[in-house]
Amino acid sequence: MIRAGSMDRLVQQRQFQQRYRQGIGPHYHGYGHGICVLAIGLGIIGYCVWKLELTNCQPLLTVVAALIIANGLEYFAHRQLGHKRTRILPLFYERHSGEHHRFFTHLDPLWRDHRDWRVVLFPLYLIVAVATANGAVAWGLSLLFGPAVGYLWLMTTVAAYLWYEVAHFCWHLPEQSWVFRIGFLRRMRLRHLIHHHPSMMNRVNFNITWPLFDYLLGTDSLNSQMMNTKG
Repeated sequence: MIRAGSMDRLVQQRQFQQRYRQGIGPHYHGYGHGICVLAIGLGIIGYCVWKLELTNCQPLLTVVAALIIANGLEYFAHRQLGHKRTRILPLFYERHSGEHHRFFTHLDPLWRDHRDWRVVLFPLYLIVAVATANGAVAWGLSLLFGPAVGYLWLMTTVAAYLWYEVAHFCWHLPEQSWVFRIGFLRRMRLRHLIHHHPSMMNRVNFNITWPLFDYLLGTDSLNSQMMNTKG
């Protein structure tokens, strides 16, 4: 049974969803959006694999380092830029807290059709920006430590970005989806659902892919009872 306060919030969510959907351009196509992101990311990863030449296993440490750094950047960008209004990237705050968290709440975290993917997936230009920035880092690493380290850095950071997009997309699927037969994925969806409670979103579960920095910084929570709090 939905309480009166929750019902009011659900009505507000529905009203925002209606306004947002009306504002989506007629030419937006979620399938095209998703395919383009995957094509760019997988194309870069494929190129790196094609060029990669390993003479020993030592450069593989780059993969570990890149995954940890990517997880930290995911955490701090989400927490410090997505949930705090700053002069740095104010559009990110507006898109995340102002749109995504109003469109999806713990009461209704599900997208309806492919046009809703506009508020789930990042804008297409972001994967280009991420790949370009990490390409510059990879170039510097290749000069210092050899081409293998550079290619491993670029392919790992782009793969981490793709996993973010795919994971976040999945967390907004129905709980009954076959994806959540896997325990880790089911728990990550619950973490994200808790994060979408208005009173929790600035406090817990800022990692989307795997909760390393949430765990290290004490913001990891699987306590679904928190969603019963007023907010």
